[in-house]
Amino acid sequence: MYSNVTYKDSDAILDKLLEFDYHCIQKQLTGKIVILGGSGILLFMEAMNDEFRPTRDIDVNILSASDLVGFRNMLISNGIDIVGGVSELPPQEDYIVGENLHRIDSDFEAIEVYVPSIEMLACTKLFSKRSKDYDDLTQSNLLNRCDKEKLIEMVEEYKLYMLNPNDTAINVHELLHFFELRGI
Repeated sequence: MYSNVTYKDSDAILDKLLEFDYHCIQKQLTGKIVILGGSGILLFMEAMNDEFRPTRDIDVNILSASDLVGFRNMLISNGIDIVGGVSELPPQEDYIVGENLHRIDSDFEAIEVYVPSIEMLACTKLFSKRSKDYDDLTQSNLLNRCDKEKLIEMVEEYKLYMLNPNDTAINVHELLHFFELRGI
């Protein structure tokens, strides 16, 4: 879902999340979310003093909540998109706090916010057919920031679970080309 808002940097994303946190406090809701997609990459890249394109949405998955229905409705009413099962790979059960999810330190009171490892974020782009994801893989430093061996290991594991591994439109089939293009 696209809004008329553009999040140009991590401050804009964090401001929106602080607003969401405030609303959760008012309704006595607590929860944990993981930031995915362009907003997750933008947060990660800026933390590494690198650039990434602006994004038009904040995509999240809910890890846990005190009141799942209330928390979900609060996300929606705050214009934060729940991706749920939209991303085929990596699977949600692979998002593990402390292993490949990193907590964002901010002034949140009712929510905990996590960002996946850069390799997991890259996998979300690799196991996609969207031209925007292809562009992100070729035109940003996303892959350059990854641990190449770790990324390849993850890709090989996730390939086993692809619903349609023969679909050549899926970006993962271009991984070696992306490495060459990005000088990796």
